Amino acid sequence: MKVRVDQLESQLQKKLAPIYIVSGDEVLLCQEAADSIRKAGQNHQIEERLRYVADAQFDWQEVINENQSLSLFSSRRMFDIQIDKMGEKHTKALTQLSQSLSEDNVILLTLPKIDARTQKTKWFSQLESQGVFVQIWPIDANRLPTWIQQRAKTLNLSLTREAASLICERGEGNLLALSQELEKLALLHGQGVQIDVNNVLESVADSSRYSIYDLSDRLLMGKTKDAMHCLNQLIGEGVEASIILWLFNREVQTLLNLLQAMQSSSLRQACQAERIWDKRIPYYESAMSRHNKVTLPYMQNYLALIDKSIKGLEGPSSETGFRNLVMMFCGFKPTPTELDIPA
Repeated sequence: MKVRVDQLESQLQKKLAPIYIVSGDEVLLCQEAADSIRKAGQNHQIEERLRYVADAQFDWQEVINENQSLSLFSSRRMFDIQIDKMGEKHTKALTQLSQSLSEDNVILLTLPKIDARTQKTKWFSQLESQGVFVQIWPIDANRLPTWIQQRAKTLNLSLTREAASLICERGEGNLLALSQELEKLALLHGQGVQIDVNNVLESVADSSRYSIYDLSDRLLMGKTKDAMHCLNQLIGEGVEASIILWLFNREVQTLLNLLQAMQSSSLRQACQAERIWDKRIPYYESAMSRHNKVTLPYMQNYLALIDKSIKGLEGPSSETGFRNLVMMFCGFKPTPTELDIPA
């Protein structure tokens, strides 16, 4: 049975299903849905919880054996299983597990986003038919301010629409960061207070916490403004220039490898040969639509100059150089006078 996340609480008040499947990309919402299921388990006298993180080397036989055995401590147990990346090994084990579900145990299965094709597979259909599937959908940008206002009410805060929109802008869609900002506002202003734009400007810091991998995504997709903002955040947070340089080098080299491989295969095949995950292939498809055998070596030469600068030799400053590289990555053609290297 498939239920929306807002229907989960009412379902949990009924008899617990033998298995719950939580799936989606929104980490915060997935965590909260899983927490609700764990709490419901306690309310139904499930006192023992067995926690598993199933990676590529995970031994599923341990779970299957435990599920079929009796507990020494509790009449009912919860098997809390997290899978970050699906594989054939996991699907085979889940198929076997679906044949031994019972009311004695409850299985909480947290999965990455499950697409429509996977939902039609035999192993998934068997599990869903016996339990509850909670599919977590991303919150549309247009609905996000309303979501913020509704969540604020749970903290006894009242947000104006303008204040909610500003918080969304600062958090850039990061639900975990947005939730933390609301909690901070509740601590600063107390409960029952209406929060307006001025309150937000005074108390809400820029919540766009980035990693170099966030920069990678924005570069490959050609999102100039977002990539530049991400770069400035990394620099402002004190990320070492050598680490940022490593990121640029890695992506340029990967694109060069793909360009070489595409002489005898398709881009998708080249990406698979480079062991690029399927969900990241569109990023590289976007980048390859802007770059070729001229632009990529050009960026590689420019990276060499920045490397010399970082090591104390002559060359452009690393910050200026990285900003130029963002522009180049996103498809803007550099001029020799800007870069101080031969065309």
